[in-house]
Amino acid sequence: MHRSWTTSIAVIAVSAVLGCAHAKPEAPVTAARPAAQPAGRGAGAANAPGAGGAPQRRREAPKPETQDSIRRANLAEVLRSVAGREDEPAGKVFKSVQLNKDMPVKAFLTMMDEQYGRGLGNVCSNCHANTNVAGVIKIDYASDKPKDKTIARKMEAMQQAINKDLKHNKGLDED
Repeated sequence: MHRSWTTSIAVIAVSAVLGCAHAKPEAPVTAARPAAQPAGRGAGAANAPGAGGAPQRRREAPKPETQDSIRRANLAEVLRSVAGREDEPAGKVFKSVQLNKDMPVKAFLTMMDEQYGRGLGNVCSNCHANTNVAGVIKIDYASDKPKDKTIARKMEAMQQAINKDLKHNKGLDED
């Protein structure tokens, strides 16, 4: 199978699981519930406004251009930190790499940027933990605490298993 086709399937699946920006937006928040219904009951209770009485506004979706800029800056920072080791296996250069360990660092980072970052419309901190070090927010790429990272890792493992199984299918026209 072509890597791009199966990656697209994985990106769609991860997108659905993580509920990313490409997911169908929820219905807008409605006005206050009718006075005749007791609090906590009826269709409008979940969408009741805040204490001020005005309907709550939804947060705006992040702009793709902003996310691209953030990802490019993060990628450049990581590349600077591993300068001279771009052709070494990702599993030897980075901590906590469980899949794609043998992939060269440059290819690994490109995959993370293009397939996970751009493909899902996210930035690095969507899957990697933020840490506060002396008042400076840093991304902790090695942390396995974020559930989105765990989910993405499981989806990647599933994609690799599917690709492996498809290699044995004699009915396919191409690898």
